[in-house]
Amino acid sequence: MSDRQAVVSIVKSDTAEYSKTDFRDMVQRSLKNLEQAGIPVPSAGTVFVKPNQVIGAPAAESITTEPRLVSGLIGLLKERGVQKVYVGDSSAGFIRMQDSWVQTGMDSAVREAGASIVNIDDERERTSIELSEGDIVRSLTVPRKALEADCLVNFAKLKTHRVGSMTCCVKNWVGFLSQKLRLEHHQTRLPKLVAELHRALPEHLCFADALIVGEGDGPDLSRPRFLGALMAGNDPVAMDSVGADLLNIHRGDLTFAWTAHLEGVGEIERNRIRVVGPSPETLAVEVEKPVEVLYNRFPCNVQLGGLCEGCFAWFMGPALFWERDGIWERINSNVGRPTFMLGFNAVDPNYEKHIEEGPYFVVGDCPPARFREDPRTVYIPGCCPGPAIPEIVLRTCKITEGKEWK
Repeated sequence: MSDRQAVVSIVKSDTAEYSKTDFRDMVQRSLKNLEQAGIPVPSAGTVFVKPNQVIGAPAAESITTEPRLVSGLIGLLKERGVQKVYVGDSSAGFIRMQDSWVQTGMDSAVREAGASIVNIDDERERTSIELSEGDIVRSLTVPRKALEADCLVNFAKLKTHRVGSMTCCVKNWVGFLSQKLRLEHHQTRLPKLVAELHRALPEHLCFADALIVGEGDGPDLSRPRFLGALMAGNDPVAMDSVGADLLNIHRGDLTFAWTAHLEGVGEIERNRIRVVGPSPETLAVEVEKPVEVLYNRFPCNVQLGGLCEGCFAWFMGPALFWERDGIWERINSNVGRPTFMLGFNAVDPNYEKHIEEGPYFVVGDCPPARFREDPRTVYIPGCCPGPAIPEIVLRTCKITEGKEWK
């Protein structure tokens, strides 16, 4: 952590009606708070803004950053003298960036405000940087325009998350990783890699859309909860710490924020964070956290061993979407009751019975070889297999729909 003081500004909406919110005014008040706290706001040069566009779901559904907040920031920066503003993010699940941005309204909002959208999944828009002291990789690629910008802005969405309880500013940097690298490290080492990326590519300003926060099965199926706040600051870890207070989530649960803090990226202790505006305790809501249990949750058999976050997230996410969209019923009607084995030391005392009940999926490179190599099972290779999991499951179960989450 540098010698600078961690500052988090909180401004409250003047109305509880989302459609009547003055988004630009909330951003303007936030910028004023930051400047009065001694945090410089750019008035020249170039700015790169990184929102959260995880899937093509509107901000009012608690899943993505509100486009009108981003367009408000763009307009205010250009009025101050900023010459060029770029906006970019990479969606989750190998969704095409162009599709999710049109669906959320971010595409039109950014263009109408006079900024340029960058497809950071395009290799031509990426450049390699060294992580000389990295414990995970020694180099990786990042968006060139983000690296070269005079000011880098982290514009996150405050919501619950199946991995790490909550997502705000720290985890928002996952979208800067290439999709291939993200998939390869979507396990217990991802928080460390993200922390190292924050250190190599630090943001100058942070914002977090906490107007409609997400509770329950975030980050992609969270339920909307009105909070009516916009956070801003100079420290992504401090933003997560205060955001946790707004959601009544214990900061000890913040895997990504704590990993970044211990990496020297930012401040997590509240008594060392200066809060400008209303106290988080006066605004806080008690959100429902994600349910991480797999056993008996879906109409299938689940056999688990030592399981990392990668296969967990890539199985749980699609399974929840299939529950929402009625896909599980069609799976059961088409092929019976499937079984899923995940984890390096998984066992199945009812193996023969489960083989008879329906297709038997052995997920990832971890399960014991005798299950992966059995010709009666459907082996989904990879560490982690990522989108191959839902693709192979749906194809095997003769389902041609339910893929829009990808």
